[in-house]
Formats: sequence, structure tokens, C-alpha cells
Amino acid sequence: MRIRALAIPATILAAGLCWLGLQAAVYPSTPLEKRVKALADQLAPDLIDIRRDIHAHPELGLQETRTSAIVADYFRKLGLEVRTGYAKTGVLGILKGGKPGPVVAMRGDMDALPITEETDLPFASREKATVDGRETGLMHACGHDIHTTLLLGVAAVLSAVKADLPGTVVFVAQPAEECCGGANLMIADGAFKDIVPAAFFAYHVDDTLKAGKIGYASGFMSANVDGFTLEIKSAGCHGASPWSCVDPIVVGAQIVTALQVLVSREFNVHNNTVITVGSFHSGSAPNIIPKSAKLQATVRNYGDDQRRILQEKITRLVTNICEAAGAEFDLGYEFGTLSVYNDPALVGRALTVAERILGSKTALVEQKPEMGGEDFSYFGKIAPAVMFNLGVVPPDRETTAVHSPTFVADEAAIPIGVNLMANIILDHQMKPAGSKTVAK
Repeated sequence: MRIRALAIPATILAAGLCWLGLQAAVYPSTPLEKRVKALADQLAPDLIDIRRDIHAHPELGLQETRTSAIVADYFRKLGLEVRTGYAKTGVLGILKGGKPGPVVAMRGDMDALPITEETDLPFASREKATVDGRETGLMHACGHDIHTTLLLGVAAVLSAVKADLPGTVVFVAQPAEECCGGANLMIADGAFKDIVPAAFFAYHVDDTLKAGKIGYASGFMSANVDGFTLEIKSAGCHGASPWSCVDPIVVGAQIVTALQVLVSREFNVHNNTVITVGSFHSGSAPNIIPKSAKLQATVRNYGDDQRRILQEKITRLVTNICEAAGAEFDLGYEFGTLSVYNDPALVGRALTVAERILGSKTALVEQKPEMGGEDFSYFGKIAPAVMFNLGVVPPDRETTAVHSPTFVADEAAIPIGVNLMANIILDHQMKPAGSKTVAK
């Protein structure tokens, strides 16, 4: 699908949204790598057009009907086997290479956020939706328009060299990363029931790195996103006679403070843990002790063992404080998105490719694990997985904040990301290590 190019002001071009300026930094060393780079460069204008079209028409999770139609149509034109309907709008594009080999997958997420865009881009979103009873703008403020575009670009490049491609590549266009656990929903809908990848790869845009830089972490990359709700109950009484009832505000305040002591005194400082009570609501008058206090918290940590230990300790703490005060309570603890774990072997091998393709070790930036969440982690339960951070900070800025109404990205990153991921996948397929194979 060819999207009409939009006229871009000279100020934006000067800011680095043109992709041509960074090409001299890439040094492919084999004929196939040279061909992949040439294809990525050739595709760049069309991919940038597609990215701008998707950016101008963002859709919320499980509602990505227009975006998924673009993806499915693009895959069909490449000659891929296309499967649709996973988690409502999820799409698989299956590319069978010309040689026997393993199955591998690349994921790109499609959904946007309920944020009103405040950029001056000519392709800025003007879309709106009603969320929680209020009208709001919609925006690709987390770069999923770029993730989807990268998915299409890598599919196009590898389709063009499929005679040299061993095995099968599954391109996963995933809905609802931001809101509803789209990765897990696709798995539950049987997306990989009859075609099981031996490895998963993905990108996420990075709002701290310039285009041409790749961020990586070996091992944990993102956190478990768990949480709890707590209601502390009381009969209620007059503030002038607080001995007449349990004060749920005081009990709640003790719990908020004790949770921070729990983190600092019961957990190894090397096991990063965050407990944040972000909501505490109680009472309506200064002289009345209310009948309840309601708290909501987010709990961040890494790994299955750590999250279970946290649940046990938080439950014990809440129970003991409430019982000491004679307060009844309802505690609801929920396990949310799993932490992303980047397989060290996959990371190490991909970094070898990345250094060669990007031309320098300085283009590779080792990063600490983040406390944010990412449901790419669910694919890592099927097979080893790795997610790389793709620098997108425009050259005239130091940072560009994701989940912000002013988020902008340097489109120079698109052909760079396509070139690199296509080569990482080719390398994996040509020299598999204990990978599952498909018949040819």
C-alpha cells in the first residue's frame, strides 16, 4: 500500500526527521548484509509515509481495526500467509524462507493512548474518543506507530531475500499492549498453537537515545506490574471522640509508611522493588471519622519469585496492622504484566551483529532494567526473547518523553531499525542453536 507523502516543513527536516543523514555510519560486511541495507534504504520513504498515516489515525487497544487492516493488506501484498482475529485485531504474517530452518518471530504493537497530541507535526493526530465518559484525544505517544512500521519494513526486506532465508518468520502485529494484555490474549486465542517460534524479537522506541543508537539489557529489562486495592473499614464516629471507633485514616497512614520500611528493610537493595500508594481516599468532613479508607497501590519488581514474596509480605503487613488496630479490611492483590526477561544468549549474539551493522560499539548502550511494564514478556514464556530499545530522539533535543502529548520521534531510526532487525533475524536463522525446525 502506497501512502501519499506529506509536505514536511523545512524546520522539521532540519530537526533530523529526514532519514538520509545517518546512513554513512553503517558498514555492512557481507553481500547479503549489503543487499539488506540497500532494501531498507529503498523502502524508507514508503515506510515513513506509512508511519505518518498510522500516526495521524491512532486507535485504542482492541479497537485497531484500521491499523490491522493496513498491516494485513501489506502482508498479503508481500505474499505472506495472513492470519487475523487474534485478540480481536491481532494479525500474523507468516513468511516461509527458501531453506529449511527454525521458526522465529518479530512483534510490533499497534495501539495508541488516550492523550491529546500537542505537537505541530503536519501529520499530528486529530482523532478523538470517549474514555471513562469523557472525550479525549488519541495519540501514538509511545511509538507504537513506529513499532508497527518496523514490523512491516522487516517483513518487506526479508520477503525480498527469502530465497536466502532459512526457516519461517512470524510477524506478530499485536493489539492492546497499553491497556489489556494483548500479547497474552493473542496467545490465549491460539496464535502460536500450530506454529511455535524458537525465539521472539522486538523493538521499543527509546526517548533517551539518538537515532542510530541501540539500548539493551541482558536479563530483566522491565518490571512486573502488580498492585493491590485496600479498603479499611470502621463504624465511623465524631472527630471529637476518636476513641469511639477505629480511625481508618490513621490505620491507612500507618500502612503507607510501613510499606516503605518494608522495601528498605526486608528486601536486598540489589533486588529493585517499588511500592507506590498512588490513591488514598477517605472522609468528607474535617470533624468526622469516616467509615472507610480506600487505598490503591502499584507494586514493581522482577521475576516470579520476587513477586510472590512481595505479595506474602504485603498481605502480612496489612493484616497485622489492621488487626492491631481492630480494623476490618478487604485486600485485593493482583498480579499484572510480567517482567520482560531478555535471554542473555540471544542478546549477546544479536549485539555481535549490531556492532557490525551499526559500525561501532559506541552505538550500543547498555541500560539498567526499568520499572515500567511491557507485555512482550508473555512471548518470553513461549521461547527465549529479546527486546531492544531503538533511539528516536531528534538531533535538536536531549530527550523526547514517551506518554507525553509532545512526544516526537526522529524517523531516521526507521530504516536503521529495519536494517538491523532484518540482519539479526537472518543471523539467527542461518546459525540456529538448538532451535525448533519446520519441514520444507
